[in-house]
Amino acid sequence: MIPAILDSLKWSSRLGAKFFWAAPAATSGVVFFTLVSQLSMLLAFFLPLKVIILLGSDGIPRYFPPAFEQFDRDALIVWLSAATIAFYGLYLLAERIVEFGGERGSKTLLARSRKMVLFENQDELAARAYKRHAEVIAGSVFLLLALGILFWLYQSVALLATGYVVAVGAVLFAALAMHEGLRTRIQDNLNGWMGVLAGIGFMLAFGYLVVDFLFLDPPGLIPAIIALLLARQGFNRLSSLVTGLVKQHDQEAKLDALFFHSSVFMPGQAQETNKETIWTLLTPEARQQWVPELIAEMYGEPASEDLEIQWWQTDVANVGVLHCRTPRKPSIFVKLFAPKRTAYALHEATLLADPPQGLPGPQWIGATQVRGFHCHVLQVAEELPARQGDTAKGVEEIRLTLLQVALPQPLLTRYQRSRPMLWQRLNDSILERLRIAANDSQSLNALGQLRARLQDWRDQLAALPLAITTRDVRPGNIVMTEAGAPTLIHWGNWAIEPAGAGWPTKPEQLPTLEGHADASVLAALSRELEFLTEQQRFSSAIALVPRLVGLLARLSASASSKGARG
Repeated sequence: MIPAILDSLKWSSRLGAKFFWAAPAATSGVVFFTLVSQLSMLLAFFLPLKVIILLGSDGIPRYFPPAFEQFDRDALIVWLSAATIAFYGLYLLAERIVEFGGERGSKTLLARSRKMVLFENQDELAARAYKRHAEVIAGSVFLLLALGILFWLYQSVALLATGYVVAVGAVLFAALAMHEGLRTRIQDNLNGWMGVLAGIGFMLAFGYLVVDFLFLDPPGLIPAIIALLLARQGFNRLSSLVTGLVKQHDQEAKLDALFFHSSVFMPGQAQETNKETIWTLLTPEARQQWVPELIAEMYGEPASEDLEIQWWQTDVANVGVLHCRTPRKPSIFVKLFAPKRTAYALHEATLLADPPQGLPGPQWIGATQVRGFHCHVLQVAEELPARQGDTAKGVEEIRLTLLQVALPQPLLTRYQRSRPMLWQRLNDSILERLRIAANDSQSLNALGQLRARLQDWRDQLAALPLAITTRDVRPGNIVMTEAGAPTLIHWGNWAIEPAGAGWPTKPEQLPTLEGHADASVLAALSRELEFLTEQQRFSSAIALVPRLVGLLARLSASASSKGARG
């Protein structure tokens, strides 16, 4: 733990030195005006206290600096009020200069590195990192100045604050080195922890001042006020300094690649060696430790000694699946979700925790977190083979099964309150976008006809029965039991749409859906058009328009003939 912290501080120093060497004027200016900003804000908060004291006094209080006694009380109030406004204005001006200097400095550094574009938003990242590092340097200078002033004005408060920081640092280092769970919790909520510790430090200083004035021998009211403000600002700056250094270190790989000639950017490896990820937890050595504990927790009994834990290949990125096999027992699947898949995990849990009757999914055992990562435990009714066979034949069977699953009203109501339905998402703006790809009069004519039928189109879709659909219905995500029953193990992308939406629209795949219901083909084509438009595949999307127009005409004619017979 200590070597890692020392390496981080060494890297931060190297980065700061690079900034000063490559852009000395901009970096010095940003650091200086950041310090001016901090001091100006401190004075802008300090001076109003003096104004309030003067407003409540008949003259100049004796504990004010002797130089103030030569001024008239009312004039001093006006001057101090004007100074407050001036310092606040200086604070705003300094902040603007820091923003400007940060942009100029980062651009200079990027220009000197002479590298190609490495990743998206690299200029914004460079500017933020440059400004943050300047704030860290300025914060360090501010802390040294504040500590020096405290030792001069109020030595006991300075000693208390220094002792508190040293004691807290020693306790934290020891705890982080010995307790991995605490380390994870602190890393996940560093801002919150630093805010609490800074607040406790300030309250200790405040409590000491009260005791000093009541029972001991304080140096005076004005030094006490200054000490209180410096303690408050000092602890806040120390908190910002720590979080700033950690945030910089989290971007080490990208910043090295941006600012140092000898470093290249390796996507996917940024800080992976220093931080625990789902991939470190899924290694054979790691999973043999935590998976049996997880199963014992979920099932309320120790895991079998015959338990085999194997990697299970699927088609969903950033989700790791482990197959846990015990002879003559149902198979267990443990799914671990990367942080970028948090929404996926929560959406899956919503469906599987209380699934509709007949859903072709695994049995829900429970959800938990492993080292801060979302984890789902699922069970399949039978013992499965160690290796999967051909699961492609299960794709169509699952799609057909989903068309027949009855939706519980609470689930449907909850979904419709949260997400727009297909007929609500299809609007004139989508058709207007498709005009970009209308290169001939025939395409424009078909698009105009569909536009004229927009309300009928939406009404036809709204009249269809609703069904669950998911784009994760792929062979790699299907588990085939010994009895030949397909089960889908990924449900993070499920949606409720008009029956048929999401069905493949290739000519060889539509006949099965047409046998189910003609109007379901309309849902399939409509969802495909929406998807192609989202992917900016306008030419492919506009090719579907004539089919949609013809299908709407047939459905309207069919409805009219039924009405006439009725």
